[in-house]
Amino acid sequence: MKRSHLFMAITGASLELLLLNSFFAPSAEAGRFVLDQTPQTINRYFDGYKTRLTTNSGVTYTYAPAKFRRLFPKFPKSNFSITFVNNKAKKITLNFNGSFDTFQGDYNYQQTDAAKFYNYIFGYQPPLWQELSRHFGGETIYDYEYCLGDGVGNSFGRYGYKQFTDSASFYYDSRCEPPHKP
Repeated sequence: MKRSHLFMAITGASLELLLLNSFFAPSAEAGRFVLDQTPQTINRYFDGYKTRLTTNSGVTYTYAPAKFRRLFPKFPKSNFSITFVNNKAKKITLNFNGSFDTFQGDYNYQQTDAAKFYNYIFGYQPPLWQELSRHFGGETIYDYEYCLGDGVGNSFGRYGYKQFTDSASFYYDSRCEPPHKP
């Protein structure tokens, strides 16, 4: 009889630890929901917007918090904008706003930059970096699409003989939903 009480106590303690562990375990759900959210929700995340532009295709709010600018020190004028359609966030764009003619050094938007931007926006590291498409646009223009996981697509272009990237966008893409196939 004592053996069964000991077994039940150990089983109960194990279940409690399992529940506690799952409660504190980091997951994608622990991040911020940004896509498909309202401007009011987004403003709470990023301390309000700097500018607002309304066009036929939606409303774009531009944000430039000091914390964000430290992510890309080579481009101190960088900011990001979020385009809303029917009051829901549909596209998040990183704008480097740099003068590439005077920029000294090699700069291309890479996986590490995408991960920094993703982490800043969504609050966790992207689970994936998988190429979806690559397109040569003529002369020296290349367009790329990548999956970052959890339904987030990433597009950017490179242009000029130095292949600079002036902006990159995140958006919902069903091809980036789990399970991901290599």
